[in-house]
Amino acid sequence: MATAKYANKLISHSIQLLFGGSFDPVHRGHVDTARAAQALLGAETVHWLPTPGSPLKSSTGATPSQRADMLRLQLNASAEPSWYFSDDELSQAPPIYTIDTLRRWRQRIGSATPLAFLIGADSLHSLPRWRDWQNLTDLAHIVIATRPGITLDWPDTVKIWLKSHHQSDAKLLQSRPFGAVLRLDTPARDISSTELRQRIGNNLPTDDWLATPVRDYIANHGLYRATETPASS
Repeated sequence: MATAKYANKLISHSIQLLFGGSFDPVHRGHVDTARAAQALLGAETVHWLPTPGSPLKSSTGATPSQRADMLRLQLNASAEPSWYFSDDELSQAPPIYTIDTLRRWRQRIGSATPLAFLIGADSLHSLPRWRDWQNLTDLAHIVIATRPGITLDWPDTVKIWLKSHHQSDAKLLQSRPFGAVLRLDTPARDISSTELRQRIGNNLPTDDWLATPVRDYIANHGLYRATETPASS
């Protein structure tokens, strides 16, 4: 794992994958999803972008600094040389909007490099409330990760948008810089950060969900011990 540097080395015609989220905390479901998306797309790199906060979510259980620490620990434990920690959103003044993040990355890598942004399917419920959400595909491909056994009914405006940009052939995303929406069926490890925080708060086992360094960090800092209501993945 390395920290992303926004230099010429990022200018490549191989697809770049951005994985943004609260990572509150980062868990094996995130890791499985990133691996599956990278394999499906043939992505050269995966850039993990923890967000300091979302305009549409309640406060997180851990601070931005703590979530960044846990993510770094996870990436070190995963030992994937093509995975990078990025402080892109952490370094921005709030509020943080995905459309602004994609604009910055598009400017860095140029107009010809394929760029994909990975999000969870549950995010589509609030998508119409995102800033300039229908313009996301003007900057990147959108990869939607669906969790096993979860059936979602999205707003009609989202369904129309999905249909107009849907692409089932992942290989075609390599030949275009942006514009497609691709569905990713994630591995059968049904984990949500909300449930994970609840299990930690109730002193239930989490060994199969958390990397050892992340679990130790949570214990050492006494995180997620109070009852929490915000939902995040």
